[in-house]
Order: sequence, then C-alpha cells, then structure tokens
Amino acid sequence: MPSGIHSAARHTPARLHPQQRTAPTAGEAATSRPAPAGSGARRIGPHAVPVTPLNQSGFVSSFRNSHSARIHHLSQLGINPAFARQVLSDPQLRDAAANDVARIRTMALDAFPTLNHITQQAAHAALQRTDPRQHRDINAALDDYRSTDGGHVLMSISAMGFPDLRSYLHSIDPDRDEEEHMQAFVHEFATRYNCLSGYESDEEEAIDDVRSRLEGLLPEQARTLTDYLHQAPRLSNVPLMRGSGGGDNSLRSLDNTLRAMLRGESLHFNSFLSTTASYEAAMDFTGKLSSTGFGTPLYTIDFSDTQNEARNEVLRRDALQALDNGECDDARRSLLYLIRPENAAGVSVNATEQALNPHIGQGHITGQENEILLAPGHIFIPHQLIRHDDGFIAVGALRYARDAGTSLT
Repeated sequence: MPSGIHSAARHTPARLHPQQRTAPTAGEAATSRPAPAGSGARRIGPHAVPVTPLNQSGFVSSFRNSHSARIHHLSQLGINPAFARQVLSDPQLRDAAANDVARIRTMALDAFPTLNHITQQAAHAALQRTDPRQHRDINAALDDYRSTDGGHVLMSISAMGFPDLRSYLHSIDPDRDEEEHMQAFVHEFATRYNCLSGYESDEEEAIDDVRSRLEGLLPEQARTLTDYLHQAPRLSNVPLMRGSGGGDNSLRSLDNTLRAMLRGESLHFNSFLSTTASYEAAMDFTGKLSSTGFGTPLYTIDFSDTQNEARNEVLRRDALQALDNGECDDARRSLLYLIRPENAAGVSVNATEQALNPHIGQGHITGQENEILLAPGHIFIPHQLIRHDDGFIAVGALRYARDAGTSLT
C-alpha cells in the first residue's frame, strides 16, 4: 500500500525584512511589558530551552524537540485525499482506541499494591533525609498545599518565581489597572475556594485577610516544599494520573496544550505537579464521571511510531482540523494524563503525612485522595494522544528537568 504522503509543491514565500530599530529610549524602557508568566527559557538537563506558556496562568509551557521537528517535516508533505479517507473510515480505529482506553482505566497506581508500597517507602526515605527540626515546616507546607482554600494555587505562583501576587497579575495582564486586577482576582479566588466563610458580615475584611495570606505566608511555604521535593528519592515505573479541566477560561484553557502535543512538542510544568494514584480521582479533576469517561474513543495518535507515519499523520491533522473547526468544543475541555515517571522528583503525600503524624491514625490518611506531589520543573513527553468525542487522554513519560542528565526526548 502506498504511504499516502508525497512531497507537495510549494511556492517560496515572500520575505519581509524587519524594520531597523534603534535602542529603546528611557521612556520606552520604563514602560516595557513584563514577560508573560511561563515564558522565557528553562534549564532542562544540560540545555537552556525556550518555552511558550500554554494558557494565561503560565503553569504549563511547551517546547520543541526532535519529535516536533519530525512532525513539522511531515506536516509540509501532501497527503493523498483518498488515502486520508481510507484511514479515517477504518472501523478498526475506534476498536483500537477503545482497547487502549480500557487498558488505561486499569493502570492507576492504586491497582498495583507492590508499586504503591514502593512509592510509600520512597516518601518515608525522603523524610528520613531531612533534619527532624524541618518536619514541622514540611508538615505545614503540605497542609497549606492540600487545603481546600486554594493554597496550592498561590504556592504554585510563588514556586514560579514571582515575589508577590501583584507581579504575577501584572505579567498576566499588564494593561489592566493593578489595584483593580488585584481586587478582582482575590475576590474571585476567595469565592471559588470558599474563603469567605465566617466573614459574611464583613466581606472587605475577608478579602484583606485572604490577600495578606497570599502575599505573606505562602511564599515561604512554597520554598520549603520545593526544596523538600527536589531532594526526594527519584520515582520511576510507577503509573500516575492527572486530570485537567479547561473550558473557556483563559487561565485554565487546554486548547494550546492539545495543539502543542499535536505538534509533537513536550510540556514543561513550571510549578508543582499534582498527580494521583486513582483513575476515579483523576477523572473528577477533568469534570467528567469515571463511570462514563470521555464518551466514544475515536482514534489513537502515536507520536513515537516512525514506521506508520502516514497513518498517524492523517489522524494528527484530523484532530488539529477538528480543533480549528470547532468540532472539539466539548472534548477540548477535558484532558486525562497517564504519566510514566522516569526519575521524577516527588513523594506520596499520604505516606508523608502518615510519617509526620503517626498519632492521627491510618484511617484519617486513607480517607483522602492518594496524591503524589512532584516538584516544579518536570517535563512531559507525549507518546500517544487518544481523541474521544468528549475529551482527550495523553500518555507519555515524565522527567525532572532540574537533574543534570535529563534528556529532552
């Protein structure tokens, strides 16, 4: 069977020469715009790599690699329309994708007691590496991160290097009045995470309390937690899951994340990375029910398959076109990750809390989600992307970018 891909005739585009510019004046320098959150360069192993933020929050960025270079080359080639129709009409596409999804549903860490035990032991080993005098600070940081009042969001902002909330908000929207943006953000944050409970008679006081907490207490907690996770024993070959829900909110949108993976790019998590040992818990974070999943699986795109590139290229282009044409309005809001760590830096939060607080009893801990929390600076290399009619599943490897030997692909 012919591959279906051929060289397409292309005209050489006209080139526009950039205008000559002189050095900025003092006035221009004073009003220069801040770099968007999550942009710039990141150290990945021995490399300094430029990254691009994938939504307004800046928590996740993407970067190019050899996979994306190969896919870019394929994207320039023509595809025989008859071949594309043949691929997309193959009834085995859905069957194969459904089989992939069925396997993924059974691959959460909680389904493997031995691997789960290894993860718990690694968390105990991480604690033993630290000075007992630090345990109170570690415990407080984990409590704040895991609290229901949104501490994880602000600690993530601090872990990205922003000295305060104001500078973070300015990087998100430098044209907006800073005080107005601050008030709006804090009010929305306090409402979303139910921080106003008990302040019904004086909402302004509640807002002030939330604001001072965000700017005062949590930056130190974030530093404590970042340092602790960086020194933790590395995790490998333990399946982790993560659920993300996007929607139309520019802070949380998943559109660019899906497009980046469809271009073969890798993801860089600029802040703390929360994962779970439970398929059900991960699905909760996508906004979907674990019992129904993402609806009908349509096909699996294999980014690591260099033997069947024509077929995968048809599927990759079809998914991109579906995003462009609005055919994925529901699917683009939900993303589940199956993550395969390769020397990842993180700990089981349950096991850590149990070791820090042995007096509270095992029942209290096991009643919580089995979260594996990873340090800022991990990269996700997508191997597969499964498109459904109501969501996507990404499968790939996870590495810790701040280790000297970490490779890009």
